[in-house]
Amino acid sequence: MPVKRAPPEALAHVPDGHLAPAALQQYCNSFSLGPITIQYCVDPGVPQVTYTVTLLGVSIGSGVLDTNDPSVTLGGSVAGFKAQITLAASFTEDQVTYDITLCTPFGGCTEYSGVLFSW
Repeated sequence: MPVKRAPPEALAHVPDGHLAPAALQQYCNSFSLGPITIQYCVDPGVPQVTYTVTLLGVSIGSGVLDTNDPSVTLGGSVAGFKAQITLAASFTEDQVTYDITLCTPFGGCTEYSGVLFSW
């Protein structure tokens, strides 16, 4: 693919400092614990948290936490690894907590818990 330099006025139609206000309403990040990854986005204005959980890169669940459904428990097994993850959103405390049980084929089972994030 050839690359060529664009003239300085190529984006003159895009105003400086232009950013949709909704872009600042959502905060996304991820958290990994060994073979488990939790990707999440929080939109405090709605309020809701979207999430995807993977085990060794394989999706074991995704969805939305909101005031009607503030918690979820997911589980799965991939290549000898087993995991159960509970996510709980508190929209009064502005945080999401996790409880994780992870079993590995070589190290047994371990439990983890804490605050995934707060806003």
